[in-house]
Order: sequence, then C-alpha cells, then structure tokens
Amino acid sequence: MMFSIIKAGMASARNELSVITNNVANANTTGFKKSMASYADLSPSSLSDSIQSRSSGLGSIVSETRLSQTQSTLLNTEKTTDLGLSGTGFFIVKNPNDTGCSFTRNGNFVLNEEGFLTTLDNCYVLGKPSIEGDFSNESVGLDSLLPLQIPAIKDDVAMSELIISENGQITAQYSDDLPPVPIGTLALGLFANPEGLRELGNARFSATERSGTVKVGNPAEAGFASVKSGALEVSNVDVTDELTAMIRAQQQFNGAARLLQTNSELLEKLTR
Repeated sequence: MMFSIIKAGMASARNELSVITNNVANANTTGFKKSMASYADLSPSSLSDSIQSRSSGLGSIVSETRLSQTQSTLLNTEKTTDLGLSGTGFFIVKNPNDTGCSFTRNGNFVLNEEGFLTTLDNCYVLGKPSIEGDFSNESVGLDSLLPLQIPAIKDDVAMSELIISENGQITAQYSDDLPPVPIGTLALGLFANPEGLRELGNARFSATERSGTVKVGNPAEAGFASVKSGALEVSNVDVTDELTAMIRAQQQFNGAARLLQTNSELLEKLTR
C-alpha cells in the first residue's frame, strides 16, 4: 500500500510539472489560456467497509486538467487587423481543408492575396457578409457563417482605410467622396462552460460535451465581448506564479522519490 501511495504522489507531481511547463512555454503566445491540474483522493473503494472507514486514502490521482479563461491584458499594436476581445467569447475560424470550426482568442489576423481575413496559418475568420450593401441583423447558426472578404480595390479605386468597430462591423473606405462600404460583421462564439473546451494547439479550441454547444452572436451584444481593433490579448500566464508552482511540484516529486528509496531499503532489510 505504501508503494502505491508514493507512486500516486510522484505521478501527480509529474503531471503538474508537465502542465506548468506547457504554460511557461506559452507565456508569450497571443491569446493563450493557461491550464490548471485538479487532483482527487484515491479512495480505497476496493477494500472492505471496515478498512475503508479507518483509511485516509491511497494517495491522489489527476482528476482533470481545466482551462483558465480569465481575461488578460490587451496590448496595443496599432495594426487594424489585430483584434482583441474585451469580455467573453471567441473568434470563429475555419481551416479551408477541414469541415469543422475552431475557436480562439488570438486575433492576430491578416488579409490574404484574395482579400480574405485570415489567421497567420491561412484559416478563414468567419462572420456575416453584408447583404446588398448593408449589415445583416439576422441571427444565424454556426453552419451559416462565411469567410469575410475585404476587396483591396473597388470600382478601380484602392482601399484607403479599413475600420473595424467594437460591435464587429467591418467597413472599408475607397474614396473620400463616398461613404464607407459595409463589408460584414465578425461572429463570436459563446459557451456555457468554456473551461470544458478541448485544446487544439496554437491557442485554438474545439467544442466538447462538457463545454456545451456554441451560441453564435455579434460582438458587443448582451453577454458577448466587444472588439478592439489594433490590439491583441496577451497570454494569461503569470510566469512568477508558474515558477513558484514548479518549485513546489519539484519538491513534492523529490520528496516522494526519497520516500520510495527509503521504502525500498526497508523492504530489502526485512527480506534478508
């Protein structure tokens, strides 16, 4: 039993070190959300009731690893297509080679050669394109969202200014003599339990049963974040806190290793 308790302690410390290492490695990743490991007592359920009542447990096990979706600082970049979110919600992006959508707080977007708003690895940013020169107020589902395309030239006139408002509406100025042209509205996804999202890497997530189904809406609507153009949300990892937790986990692992060594030496003496 002692060996099992020590082994469980070492496994818990090793898992926490893995989580902390991943957090520290992504401390400078835009839109990254840190993970936190949760633990539970390993109860002696396989033992008799009389022994269970006197037992304090058989160590600990990793219960789950959950995401911390706390709001982080918005860093000004002065680049129009850099978008930060103030509040709850996620940008919705789609890989052209995949049928599914993913969700991210990383608003480091660019315009590709065809004028589509994309991520740095060429995933489309989804939203509601304008209809007949006006913004769409229609409520749509995830399957109805489309990539947002911003023409660089319209009627032989080059775009002079791009404007992305807090409510996600995108307009482009082509001529000083004409009003801005509505392009479309960014879409955001909202989850009942965002901590239940599954990490995909590159600060992106996918929906799971634990996260619940996505609710699609416009920025600045009730419950949805507002968009800040020219800013990016930095990682919510506090390196000082993570390094402190790393020292604690290392001490836990080293202490369990010494106990294991002592236990082995005692068993060796008893079996001589």
